[in-house]
Amino acid sequence: MHPHNRFSDSMLLDHGSVINNLKLSGLSTLMDEVGVSHSDSLESLISASQQWRRLPGQERWEMQDLPLAPDKHEAVMDHLKALNLVDELLPSSEHYEYTLLLGATVPRMERRLKHLARLWQNGVRFNQMVFLVGQRPLNDGIDKVDGLIASSMGKQTCGKSAEAARPITETEGAMQLFDAMNLPKAMKKRPVEFIDSPRIWKQNHWQRANTRDTLIRWMKESPAPGKTLVISDQPHAHYQLEVVKQELPEAFKPEVAAQSADENTRVILYLDALALWLHNLQQRLN
Repeated sequence: MHPHNRFSDSMLLDHGSVINNLKLSGLSTLMDEVGVSHSDSLESLISASQQWRRLPGQERWEMQDLPLAPDKHEAVMDHLKALNLVDELLPSSEHYEYTLLLGATVPRMERRLKHLARLWQNGVRFNQMVFLVGQRPLNDGIDKVDGLIASSMGKQTCGKSAEAARPITETEGAMQLFDAMNLPKAMKKRPVEFIDSPRIWKQNHWQRANTRDTLIRWMKESPAPGKTLVISDQPHAHYQLEVVKQELPEAFKPEVAAQSADENTRVILYLDALALWLHNLQQRLN
């Protein structure tokens, strides 16, 4: 009913084939477009891409975008589409044991939940919903906290009542968001679990849980194996699926569904996601 996007099919192949497909899709040319030095070897391409990744403790919204002229920006976006980091990815089946909602900013989690609701309305079903979230402190501006409070409280958004309803962490934001959203009734009645992953002190900063950390945390709960649908969005879907495949036993048979990238997504965020995908693919090959 829901065929995979063309490039998503290649994810079913061995990882060497995936990397070769990445190279054939124009990874080298993309690097030329943005002025990154490299040789034509896959090792050099992967190594050179790592300069696009976030610094330790840095959030995506803190990254500075590349200063690209309009024609250069268009060319870069064409390459990113060829690498399948832009367009929607649809699930291949109609029923799953689990659907995993990956943690993010509150607006991004809302976007993912809306996407899952659309999939539900189109006939996709699951038995359990798992939010893989953590104790990242919410940012009032980026996470649109006041809007979340308003949606969860209706008109009673002033004084002590509003302050008492203020979420502090990503996990609390996810719980409040899920409670407030108008989702299909049958979908909302499915069992739901919030995996609250802690932050870790790293010498001079608190490091929030990433996708891998939240998966490790969930596996400590010893969930029974079952077919799993990961809900992400572009351009993050491929690297997140790769991490899921590395952390979950094969019996979970994970695949990803992802909404197409927001038209306002900055180029540096595509490149960060691509670098993470390449890094994790290389880890699997080594």
